[in-house]
Amino acid sequence: MDVIFIDFETYYDQEYSLSKMQTDAYVLDDRFEAIMVSIRLNGKTVTLHGTEESLQYQLTNLLDWSKYVVVAHNMMFDGFIMAQRYGINPRMWLCTLALTRMVKPFLRSHSLSNISKYFGFQEKGHAVHNMKGVHRADMSDADFEAYKEYCTNDVDLCEKIYNEVIGFCPLLSQVLVDMTIRMFTEPLFVGNKPMMADLLEKEIARKEGLMTLAMVSRDEIMSNAKFAERLRDLAVTPPTKVSPRTGKTTFAFAKTDKEFMELLEHPDSEVQALVGARVGAKTTIAQTRAERFIEMTDRGPLPVYLQWWGAKTTGRYSGGNKVNWQNLPARGLSAGLRNALEAPSGYTVVVGDSSNIELRTVMALAGQEDALEKLRAGVDMYCHFASTLYGREITKADKLERFLGKTAMLGLQYGAGAPRFAEMVRIQGKAMGAEPIELEKAYETVELYRGIYSRVTALWRHCERSILPDIATRCDHLRVDVNGWYVTQYEGFGRPGEPGVVYHNLRFDSEKDEYIYDQGRVIGKKIYGPKVVENLCQHASMQIVMWQTARIHQRYPVKLSVHDEAVCIVPDSEVDDCVAWMEDCLSTTPEWCKGKIPVVGEVEVGRSYGAAK
Repeated sequence: MDVIFIDFETYYDQEYSLSKMQTDAYVLDDRFEAIMVSIRLNGKTVTLHGTEESLQYQLTNLLDWSKYVVVAHNMMFDGFIMAQRYGINPRMWLCTLALTRMVKPFLRSHSLSNISKYFGFQEKGHAVHNMKGVHRADMSDADFEAYKEYCTNDVDLCEKIYNEVIGFCPLLSQVLVDMTIRMFTEPLFVGNKPMMADLLEKEIARKEGLMTLAMVSRDEIMSNAKFAERLRDLAVTPPTKVSPRTGKTTFAFAKTDKEFMELLEHPDSEVQALVGARVGAKTTIAQTRAERFIEMTDRGPLPVYLQWWGAKTTGRYSGGNKVNWQNLPARGLSAGLRNALEAPSGYTVVVGDSSNIELRTVMALAGQEDALEKLRAGVDMYCHFASTLYGREITKADKLERFLGKTAMLGLQYGAGAPRFAEMVRIQGKAMGAEPIELEKAYETVELYRGIYSRVTALWRHCERSILPDIATRCDHLRVDVNGWYVTQYEGFGRPGEPGVVYHNLRFDSEKDEYIYDQGRVIGKKIYGPKVVENLCQHASMQIVMWQTARIHQRYPVKLSVHDEAVCIVPDSEVDDCVAWMEDCLSTTPEWCKGKIPVVGEVEVGRSYGAAK
């Protein structure tokens, strides 16, 4: 297929800009004005401009878009313009921003300017900075020609970047990038505005009550020790840091402390309010999220914005466009929002979940055959471990005991020690009323897990003693897992010849006696054996789920992907067929691990995303 490169230049001003608005809000706004669009095909560039109607006519009649792959740097923007304003949907969308995040995840920025500098291409240019508040009608001929040159330079850079990275991008990843873009450019979810408004009203009232209570006890809020105790009461471990002045460990409660500020998005709204009171926040993340969904609903169907390879290490999706679709908690206000995300009339939401995929995958990566046999037989691994721990049969009816078994099976596979495990139980058990466990019980549980699943612990040691040293010395093609599915390569490891986990500039810090690497703006990030296994397992699980998702997408367009879920919105008459197809896809793995990982899926349906979950 021939490849076309495009780039739009559009009007913006101080208030009306992508930096202050969601992409869909900006494009659908009455103030939107496409100044020009440059289109590059077979080494030749044409730049179109004119009124909205003129551009519509020119774009529609220029060529048959359905025959081409169309590429831009940030296709969420250019593609949304093409699809929503001009009704153009090509055979495939691709995005050099998404592809470079996958191929060069360690870079600080994947902007067109930064990527061009990295590859040694010509400068991007700066003409756009002179066009703030300038409509096409207000431009001089010289201004317009300078802007046109800037625009054509952008598509030239986009083509050069594409040619540089496309050879490292498997066809499956290209299909998934196209799918991800279409979630945004061809939305189907509709918002139930009355339900959202009701949830928002309740959240504002709840937040104001909590804020009032918090501010009444201001001495507790502003005292580090008392504030830390309040966090512990809410099952949150107070974040800490090493003071650069004293060299001692202190509480990290400043607005500049990332881990602390992330508590504003904590699933527990009481934690949000408490932290909000400390930093002077006037709204909670739950309130802001509800307000944003209401605004999106007013514009029409809800575009799902996900960043392909958003998680730099594992390659998982991340949120974007001021909405994190990956973080809609199952309780609190956001749980209600799930119910407000509905299918349009005549359609049904179908959700397929690749069950316990990380647990299944880590056992296969480690070669823990006894656990794999139990999984093939349909054994509930949470109940099985809890039964061994308690010395009696534990069933799903024993909710608290099974909860401990589940927390152990999911939490201990990545090397957590007893204190950390006890903390997991305390935090995760709060919602279901589970009592914290004594440290002695935590030690007993950790020792039991490591004794039963000795192949998992052996994989930790292998990654610590062999894999990290080999990556640091650039020794490629060493088997990472027992099956040889993943090998060391490209400053990390992955499926042979494919993008994978990267530990850029990995080296051994003799002073700290640990391995460190650089990632984005973080210099000297610690890495160790069990963490490598976590990265390996999450990356492998992502690849399996994405392969399953792409297979589902062949018949039923996937409109949302959340961790291990694929979400489709299908006509009511096709629900049964979609369910059957999803179940088939979720019970199958890629050829490279076929028959080795006993996967199983669960599929539910409903009028809304929440009802189907």
